[in-house]
Amino acid sequence: MLDRYRIDDGRHLPEIVVDEDASTAAGDARWRASCSCDRMPAAPAGTRGQALAAHLDHVRTRLSPTRGPSWLPAEVRIVVLLLLMLAVALGGYFGGLVLVDHYALAGPGAMSVRAGSLLGGFGGAFLLMVAGRHFIAPTRA
Repeated sequence: MLDRYRIDDGRHLPEIVVDEDASTAAGDARWRASCSCDRMPAAPAGTRGQALAAHLDHVRTRLSPTRGPSWLPAEVRIVVLLLLMLAVALGGYFGGLVLVDHYALAGPGAMSVRAGSLLGGFGGAFLLMVAGRHFIAPTRA
C-alpha cells in the first residue's frame, strides 16, 4: 500500500502513531498519521489504513506531475535522454580529436586537449540530464 516511488526518494516518510486521546474516547485503537516533512495537515484519527491513505494523499499533493508530453511514456523519455547524453559526451570527445588533428598537437598538449574535451563532454551530458529531469520524472512541489 505504501508506494516507495510515490514518496519521492524518502523525503516524505510516514509517521503512524496511536492517538491516545482518540483511542480512549472511542474505546479502540485510533491511529494518526504525520509526515517527516512537517507540512502534513492534522488529520482525524482513524484506522491504520485510513492513516496511511491520508499520508499518501498528502504525498500526492506535494509531488507535481511530469512536465513531459503525456503521449510519450516515461521509459521512452529516459531512453531519449540517455541517447542525447551519449551524443553530447561523444560530441565533446570527437570535438577534442578534431582540435588535436587541426592544430597538429602532439605529446602532453594533445593528451590534455583530449582529456579536457572528454571531461567537457561528460560535463555537458550531466548538465543536459539536470536540465531535462523535469521532463522525465515527478518533481517536488
